[in-house]
Amino acid sequence: MTITSRAKAIAFFITLGACLVALTIALNVSWIVLNWREVVPLVLGVILFGFIIAGVVINTIFLVREIRRNEQHDSFLNAVTHELKTPSLRCACIWKRWNRANWTKRSAANFTKICWWTRIDCSGQWSKC
Repeated sequence: MTITSRAKAIAFFITLGACLVALTIALNVSWIVLNWREVVPLVLGVILFGFIIAGVVINTIFLVREIRRNEQHDSFLNAVTHELKTPSLRCACIWKRWNRANWTKRSAANFTKICWWTRIDCSGQWSKC
């Protein structure tokens, strides 16, 4: 679902940039038509409108790049967060179980074996209790 919203955002900014460029070109043409007899305002207007058009195009390109980079960043963080949550949730469940029960040495040893089989290193943590 987030991919479609990002695709919509990219389409929106590309459309907005294209409309702004078209509006700027229309203003440039009207400026040329109104000032065709005066050389200095005509030349300055054409140069300034050229800079404005280039700025709008560059801004649109940077916005689309930023959206794509944010998409890559979010997908990387989601992948890393998922990988980090799994063992920490398992450890949190183990710690809650450990704190709720009255443990004997034998049951603590069995619990440590369970931790070993689930690939959680609990040996250093039990000494802190």
